[in-house]
Amino acid sequence: MTDVSLWDLRRSLAAAASDDVGQPPHARAFAAWIQSVRMEQVPLFGHLATEAAAANGPALQTVHAAVLGYAFNLDSAFNAPFIAALEWLRQRQYFAPGRPLTFEVDGLALLGTVAGVAHLKDDERTSARAWLEPLLRRSLGSGRLADWNASLIAAALCIIAQEPGTVTDDLRVALAAKSLMPVTAASRATAGDIILGLVGSTDGMTRAAAQLAALTYLLRDASTLRLGSASVEDVARLLEGVARSMRRWAWETAPRTSRSSLARWEVANEYHVQDMLWAILAPVFPDLDDEEWLKSLGPHHPRADLAIPSLELIIEVKFMRPGGPSVFSSTIKEVAADASTYLQEGSGYQHIIAFVWDDAARTEEHGELRQGLTRIRGVRDAIILPRPSKMDRTSVKSAGQPA
Repeated sequence: MTDVSLWDLRRSLAAAASDDVGQPPHARAFAAWIQSVRMEQVPLFGHLATEAAAANGPALQTVHAAVLGYAFNLDSAFNAPFIAALEWLRQRQYFAPGRPLTFEVDGLALLGTVAGVAHLKDDERTSARAWLEPLLRRSLGSGRLADWNASLIAAALCIIAQEPGTVTDDLRVALAAKSLMPVTAASRATAGDIILGLVGSTDGMTRAAAQLAALTYLLRDASTLRLGSASVEDVARLLEGVARSMRRWAWETAPRTSRSSLARWEVANEYHVQDMLWAILAPVFPDLDDEEWLKSLGPHHPRADLAIPSLELIIEVKFMRPGGPSVFSSTIKEVAADASTYLQEGSGYQHIIAFVWDDAARTEEHGELRQGLTRIRGVRDAIILPRPSKMDRTSVKSAGQPA
């Protein structure tokens, strides 16, 4: 599968996994939870959890307990409301003759409850497990077809009983990303086949969300930098090495062979710098994206220069032209403005690396510039690359090429 189709797949999954107000609260909560590591990444998730915590009496439903389970798994602030909802669930009767099955066969509700139980203290978790495990086994043994809902129930049993089970590998990998389930190399490979083969495309928002989470995990796992654990610091180190790479950057004073023309790879604007960084980063980070649309701010649609979603990282590129001290202050102000936009709540990004091409090679000012950039909230590092001395534009003019 080509890189372009991989990006298209990720965008398609993101569209399919976007919040659907027509879905029940626990489905919306699952879609947010499976893609997040913190509650604040998805403001909607916090809103759903707050509403669920406020439900009581006749208004309280099993879906509210599931929402609280997903919320508590990420945020201990929902400890008390989840424990109260769990106690309410335990007092109910399940598989009652003549009564429609609800919670006991609702995969999203059962998994949400288990997600919350997994975050309880040992004694509380042991007690809840003793109640939940028989219920889950009976639910799986009721003879329904193997489908997405059944896989959710199987996953809940695997987590609570800490045993293997028949869980679709795309879900298994998504839950492994949350440290709730072990995953093997074979499961990773099968999960990739499931996602790339569009298996489950008719299962709606929740499976699309799980597949998007699994795909992000697999792409990060595929990184050629420190396999499976590439970090923002790794990216910074790689970009710091670009200065050394420029030693072999083509800037010829004469053709290298009798059959070739003069090669001079001019870097004349920000787009050229982005192209250079793309060539360096794309083979290493399969989920690298360029000018990715970020969360809209009213009519404003911010676009990042380069982004690595699996690391929640944006690489902000700036091209500094010759000028006085104001050029440096303007660059710092631009990066600060961009950071406040890109790192807004719910954007999915936490970190920025600023990469600045200094076309005037004012190296004596670079220390102060880097210090100013790294003081900006969210900017993890700043790399300033001076235009190499060999890239002399006067020689371009004398060679008859455009400056």
